[in-house]
Amino acid sequence: MPKPTEAHLDLLVGMEYYITDCDGVGGRLRSSPEDFLVNEVLINGEVVSSSTPVSIKPRPGPYTWIIVEKRRIDTISLVITLSRRLGVKLSDISYGGLKDTGAVATQVISIRGVTPTQLVGLDLGPKVKVIASFSMDKPFTPGEIWGNQFTIVVRGISGNESVFNCVVEQVMERGLPSYYGYQRFGLRRPNSHIIGKLIIMGDFEKAIEELVAKPYPHEDDVIKKARELAGMGEYSKALELLPRSIRYLPERLVLKQLSVDPGNYMNALSKLPMNLLRLYIEAYQSYLFNKALSTRIGRGIPINKAIDGDLVVLLDEHGLPTGNVIKAEGSMVDKVNLIISKGRATVVGHLVGYRSRLNNGIQGEIELGVLRAEGVEPSDFKLSSMPKLATGGGVRWLSVKPLIHSISVKGSDAKLIFKLPKGNYATTLLREFTKPSKPELDF
Repeated sequence: MPKPTEAHLDLLVGMEYYITDCDGVGGRLRSSPEDFLVNEVLINGEVVSSSTPVSIKPRPGPYTWIIVEKRRIDTISLVITLSRRLGVKLSDISYGGLKDTGAVATQVISIRGVTPTQLVGLDLGPKVKVIASFSMDKPFTPGEIWGNQFTIVVRGISGNESVFNCVVEQVMERGLPSYYGYQRFGLRRPNSHIIGKLIIMGDFEKAIEELVAKPYPHEDDVIKKARELAGMGEYSKALELLPRSIRYLPERLVLKQLSVDPGNYMNALSKLPMNLLRLYIEAYQSYLFNKALSTRIGRGIPINKAIDGDLVVLLDEHGLPTGNVIKAEGSMVDKVNLIISKGRATVVGHLVGYRSRLNNGIQGEIELGVLRAEGVEPSDFKLSSMPKLATGGGVRWLSVKPLIHSISVKGSDAKLIFKLPKGNYATTLLREFTKPSKPELDF
C-alpha cells in the first residue's frame, strides 16, 4: 500500500504519499555540485553532454543555438543574464525546459538575432560555460527534447541494495507518480504556488507580501531583516540590504517600483518578467495537480491503469503525450488498459485552467473536491485583471515509468543513473528511495 509522508515540505506542496511502502535509505543530495548531474536528452535519444559533441547539423538562419553547462543557477536566471549581456529581448531566447537549480546541468538554448561569433569571449560568470554554438534556422523549443538523464550520488545512506530493489520493483509495478517536484515550488522558500494563487485571486498586496516580506526559516539573518523592513513599508531600506544577486532579482524589481510608487501592487508585480509571472501561475496549477494525485493515491486508486471515467492520452513513438485525449468508459476500459500496458497511452489528470471541463469520473470528482477546498474555480484562471497571464489549462500524465540504467551502492553512498521524460522531476523518484523527513535540508 502507498505510504503517507511525514515531511512538512511534502504536505506543503501537495505530495502527500509515496507510491512505495519500502523503507527509506535516508542520505543527502548535492554534497557537491558533481553529485547532481542533469543532461538534456534530445528527441532522437541523443544525450547533450559537455564532453561529447552532439550530431546536430548547423543550418544558416537567424538563430544561434548554444550548448551550455550551468552550475547551481536556474534556467530563468541564465536567460535573463543572456538577455542583458547580448542586448536581446527575453522573447528572443528559448529553451527545451527548466533544469534543476542545484545541479550541474547541460542543455541547449537558442537566441534570435545573435551570431555565433558574438558569443566568442562572452563572460556569463563562473557558473556558466558555453560548450558550443552554431547557426540554425529555427528556435530550440520543448519539442526538440525527449527529457533528461540524471546521474546522482546520494551520500550517507543507511540501507543497501535490497531497499533500492524494493523501490524499483514497486515503482515499475505501480507507476511513479508524476508529482511536480520541490523545485517547482522552491526548497528554501516553497511559496511559488502561494504567490500564484494570490495573483489568481487578485490579491496583489498579499502576493507581494509573500514574495518580498515573508521570511522562511533557512534564510540568513540579513535576508530576514530585509524582508522585515519590506513588511514595514521601508522598501528603499529593504532594497539596500538585499544582495544584488540575480537570485533576488524578483524582490529587487518589486521593491524598486514600490519605493517610488508605494501601494500600487499590481503595477509592482507587472515589473517582473512575464515568464516569471507565468511560473507563479503554473506553480499553483502544479499544486492543485499534486493534491488531486495525492487524493487518488490515498484512496488506493491505480495511477497507471484506467478506471471508468478516466481521461487517457495517447503516446507517440517516443513515449511522449500527443494531443489525442480519450475517455475510458464502460466496455472501453479493458481495451484502453491493454493499450496502456503496451506503452502507447497513459492516464491523465487536469492542469486546471479556464477551459478545463472536469469529467464526471472519479478523477473529475477528486479534482472538483480539491478546487472547492481551495476556494477557486476554473474561471479564476482567466485573470481578468492581468489577462496576459490567463491560462486555459491542459492535462498531465498521472504516472511515468523511469528508465533506470544503473544503481550502485558503495559503503554509505549510492549512485543512480536514470532517464525521465520531459516535465518530470528526479526528486520525485529519489524521495521514493530516501523517504526524507526534511527534504528542504537533504534535497
